[in-house]
Amino acid sequence: MVNVILLFRYNWLFGGQDLQFHLQRIDEMYNNLIRGNLNPYIATFNLNQLGSAVMSLYPKLPLYLFAAIRLVIGNPITSFYIGTILTTFLCLWISYAAYHSVRPTDTVGAYVFAIAYALSGLNVTYNFLMVDIGISFTIIVLPLVFAGYYHWITAGRYKMLTIGMTIICLSHVLNILITLLALVIFLIIDIRKVTRQKLVSLAKAVGITALLSSSFWIPALHFGTSLEMTKPYTFQLNGISLLKYTTAALSNSIAYGYTIVALIGFVLAIIMYRHLTRFSKEIFWVGIGFVILSSSLFPWHLFQNTSIVLLQFPWRFLILPQLGFTYLFSVLGSELLAKVPQRAYKLGIVGVFTLLVLGLSLNSQSGRVNFELKSPEIKADLYPNSNQIPFVQGMVWYRVTNLSQYKHLMTYIDTGDYLPKMSDDTFHTLSMQRAIQDNNPAVNIPVEAKSQPAGKQMTVEVGTPTKSLALPFVIYDQHYTVKVDGKKYPLKSNRDHVLTVNNLAVGKHTIQVHYHNGLMTAMISLLTIVGLVAILWPKEWVKTKDQTN
Repeated sequence: MVNVILLFRYNWLFGGQDLQFHLQRIDEMYNNLIRGNLNPYIATFNLNQLGSAVMSLYPKLPLYLFAAIRLVIGNPITSFYIGTILTTFLCLWISYAAYHSVRPTDTVGAYVFAIAYALSGLNVTYNFLMVDIGISFTIIVLPLVFAGYYHWITAGRYKMLTIGMTIICLSHVLNILITLLALVIFLIIDIRKVTRQKLVSLAKAVGITALLSSSFWIPALHFGTSLEMTKPYTFQLNGISLLKYTTAALSNSIAYGYTIVALIGFVLAIIMYRHLTRFSKEIFWVGIGFVILSSSLFPWHLFQNTSIVLLQFPWRFLILPQLGFTYLFSVLGSELLAKVPQRAYKLGIVGVFTLLVLGLSLNSQSGRVNFELKSPEIKADLYPNSNQIPFVQGMVWYRVTNLSQYKHLMTYIDTGDYLPKMSDDTFHTLSMQRAIQDNNPAVNIPVEAKSQPAGKQMTVEVGTPTKSLALPFVIYDQHYTVKVDGKKYPLKSNRDHVLTVNNLAVGKHTIQVHYHNGLMTAMISLLTIVGLVAILWPKEWVKTKDQTN
């Protein structure tokens, strides 16, 4: 609760870089769940209601949590904050449990790690400045992943690693790659510890993770290879300034960097390096490596014209040093605390540290509130090229103070990620629910649209006979059914892969389109069930059976 209190007390939404995008995805999931569609492949209620495959090409596990809370609470603004509170609690719990599984006798260290990691200013940044719930979910389970790696490399146990990687695969695409890169580096360092039995366990982990994450990668592979799409916006690849980010950590004015606790953990590790275990030394050096990789010391300009540009921001790597150095702070801090003779003093130090962490969290929140408090409210439906959502200092600057304004935020969004490639004029026209006549965006007519799970009903009033009418709905493959005025109509699309109806007579016409891919749904269901059976299969039962035989 403390990690959101200064923002939640207003019960407003303060503009974040990706707030509108993720709120629309949550709203899309909510509208599908309430109508019985548990796994929407395309967006028909939000994201301009164009049938975008963005729901399949971005992982959507975090959406279920926020949408489920909204099903219970009703209010989308309140449910967003309750969802953030719940994810913070999950981060506290998972962090404590993961640390404790690696160091079972170090309860104090587990507590210190949990609050320092889960309540950090970096989490406030991702929750309320960037507002990327996929990254926030990844941060929650990173301790689980690396504790799982530790248990695999030391004892061959693989289920914790499997669960952690599955959640990341269902949460954020880029963080899948970032986490895999870190795991591969650790594996190379620990290669001498790998045995045949551990390789078998690793193969099980990879296989089960692939099965359990099939609800993401199967639709993503299907839609991603169906046609040429609009890719997410790219930026100039620039590494961070180490001096600037270190200064920001010391003043608790971090954006996407490491926090003061992580920085102190790094310094303590240097001072007490000889006392570090081999595992802690690996964390130390890998953490330094990722800090350098994130910085301007790395020649990022060489990769500007490669697919690596989709990384967008090298500071994304800093979630790993934040985790590792916070862990080192907790380990070394716990060891130093153990030398304090009296228990009362120990409790006092832990209590003061807790208050400091809470104070830093509140300070980070107050920075967001102070920046956004005087921002303009969204008081009308959005439309293209309107500048209704302003930017100040490179950051989105607006507020949503009531449900009416929330509905305005759910209208037009200037994001065409993973739509078929088309001109800006075509995108803007279709996004405003207008049908294009004879492939000329300048000649269009309004569409009365009614969204449905995996489909849409559109009514148009045709004033003159039309040779071709492109409707505000995109087509990716052949798994669509179309009806015109209640009669089945052959699926047709134009060069922009937009649903097209030909030769409409003068008058009112109703067009219905619905997406259904039964084979893909069956494959996902089967693979997920097999994965659940594999991860939940009792090991004791297998041993008993072997002994009986």
